[in-house]
Amino acid sequence: MRRVKTIPYEEMFSQFHRVLTATGFDGDDTDTLARVFADNSRDGVPSHGLNRFPGFIRDVQSGRVDLAARAAPVAALGAMEQWDGHRGPGVLNGMASMGRAIELARQYTVGAVALRNTSHWMRAGAYGMLAADAGCIGICWTNTSRLMPPYGGLDKRLGNNPLVMAIPRPDGDHVLLDMAMTQFSGGRMGIHARTGEPFPVPGGYDRDGQLTTDAGAIERALPIGHWKGSGLALCLDLVAALLSGGQTTTQISRQDNEAGVSQVYLAFDLSRLGEAESIAASVQDTLTELASGEALPGEQVTWPGQRSAGKGRAALRDGVPVEWEFWEEVLAL
Repeated sequence: MRRVKTIPYEEMFSQFHRVLTATGFDGDDTDTLARVFADNSRDGVPSHGLNRFPGFIRDVQSGRVDLAARAAPVAALGAMEQWDGHRGPGVLNGMASMGRAIELARQYTVGAVALRNTSHWMRAGAYGMLAADAGCIGICWTNTSRLMPPYGGLDKRLGNNPLVMAIPRPDGDHVLLDMAMTQFSGGRMGIHARTGEPFPVPGGYDRDGQLTTDAGAIERALPIGHWKGSGLALCLDLVAALLSGGQTTTQISRQDNEAGVSQVYLAFDLSRLGEAESIAASVQDTLTELASGEALPGEQVTWPGQRSAGKGRAALRDGVPVEWEFWEEVLAL
């Protein structure tokens, strides 16, 4: 049975910080990792926050993630740079890569960092938010190991290759699209599999090759938009690998575990493109018009990122909802 309780945000951050310090991290790296994992849970993405934290610690302890390795530039190509992650912590590599893309955007209007040989970056939206907080449009994506079949097939050949787009807003409630190429993310499939709650629409194929809403029965996830998601996943994979000089999903999947993935980070500095008030007004006008449309019965019209922002504010006020088994596992680390 799934037991859910609430934990104060600062307590969650503190416990993450404690475990990370004991594991060997120090200084700003410890603060960054603890904050990202806590923020992910705060914003309603525990699958890449609390629930994923014990696994991350095990990956570091086993050497699958190199605690001491950090991403570093290997080629400077004007507004674009290639970096190598050296299989270090994916969160730290991702923050450094998007941070550098923002610096390049300050100089060139657009900045790009193509990162190879890195590890899982947890919640993809964290890097879009970093760009948006800096007043930049942020776009980033990663490839993964094989997680879904291409359109028309049953064998896993494609990654779910999450894609992020973030548009800044002055109040901090940024527009944030954070989506996998599967109909439902792996994290959400895990939650539904534990609770037994069915999906509202089919999320993948069962062992007999039939589409199903039962997360526990899904063996091959369904691409979004069928052929469209299939094609987009393939192109994101190839572009990330080619720009970074890294591995494709096919090459990653020949290893024992998902490691050495390829990623792209793009930042566009809006301050070089127009007046801040005019840009903000255009975004607000669009969102107001969007929300004014008639909603379906029982539904609410929202823009990407609106619900996670609301969850974040509620969690800071009332506590972060946690599945107790994962929280107890962190306390025992």
